[in-house]
Amino acid sequence: MASCPTVYSVSTTPTKTYLGFHQTIHRHESHVFFYSSTRRTRRFSGISEISCSAEEAKTVVIGLAADSGCGKSTFMRRLTSVFGGTAEPPKGGNPDSNTLISDTTTVICLDDYHSLDRTGRKEKGVTALDPRANNFDLMYEQVKKLKEGTPVEKPIYNHVTGLLDPPELIQPPKILVIEGLHP
Repeated sequence: MASCPTVYSVSTTPTKTYLGFHQTIHRHESHVFFYSSTRRTRRFSGISEISCSAEEAKTVVIGLAADSGCGKSTFMRRLTSVFGGTAEPPKGGNPDSNTLISDTTTVICLDDYHSLDRTGRKEKGVTALDPRANNFDLMYEQVKKLKEGTPVEKPIYNHVTGLLDPPELIQPPKILVIEGLHP
């Protein structure tokens, strides 16, 4: 079973600016050091050391839950580049897919597990934040299958049209990152 038991935070000075964030990323064996602060606040958020280990051929799952528009997707793209390769939508798949795939990492947006499209949420008087507007059972089952090494047909929520598009095939990655509004 994978374990990520240690996360440390301390203060230091950032050294690089990227897309409005001051950041430095260093890799050392199984440790990733990520330093970040925003240009807007110029306040340094500290250093995080992330240490993970997993048995060979097992999928490590990393989850990130935060509010809309706070930079989850941007952070996930950067984290994916740290783990190796450029994050791109699945080849041959839906160009409006929220999924990003690199050599080692797959990032899945939990918005894809909305159980209602935009019109359906409006008719029922719920928002995307409402648990009733999300299919958490399917999300759980699919993350579990990916961890076990089984491909899944993941749904797609299209942010452009507000509709639920046909699903896409996702192969089990070495590192699975899930990000969204719900933990």
